[in-house]
Amino acid sequence: MDKKENKIYDVFLSHSHKDAECVESFAEKLEDDHNIKVWLDKWILIPGEPFRQKLAKGLKTAKTCAVFIGKETPIGWFNEEISKALNIQIKHKDFRVIPVLLPGSDESYINDFLELRTWVDFRKGLDNKRSFHELFCGIKGIKPGRELTCSDYNMQQLKKKLRGIEEVSPLVEKSVKREVQKMILIEYFIKGKNE
Repeated sequence: MDKKENKIYDVFLSHSHKDAECVESFAEKLEDDHNIKVWLDKWILIPGEPFRQKLAKGLKTAKTCAVFIGKETPIGWFNEEISKALNIQIKHKDFRVIPVLLPGSDESYINDFLELRTWVDFRKGLDNKRSFHELFCGIKGIKPGRELTCSDYNMQQLKKKLRGIEEVSPLVEKSVKREVQKMILIEYFIKGKNE
């Protein structure tokens, strides 16, 4: 955690196992559509191995922690994860802990320390674009502003991919590079229209 290069995840997703399916859909959208590197227990932990040390290491290698609050008050190990994340934030001011309210949750479920942080509210539905934008901005450490910037960030990522293809080895023919760039553009615009 002391060195920037040790942070290999943009966000650690902390959640109750009762909300695992919902949180996994957030993880997929963050990684697939927004190029956010996610630490999700289901994707990282190897069955049969002790998990507490892996969870602690996951928190230490993430730049932020999103704490998903569902229909029940956080208890057990989930509560310990929250405490660990808040302790990391005390030591490292650039580490953000983002409470995320899921449908059916209640503000009273947010403990005294989490309530001091700005939260993201999905209680009206998981498809709320403004709420997802706020989550994205919290993870990236940028101000949400008036307009949705997720798409602006996606455009930057698209340009980066296209430049990367251009810079590929001179052994690759220009026509092949152009075809790959066309495929990337088609995928980007088809995905954009489906959102």
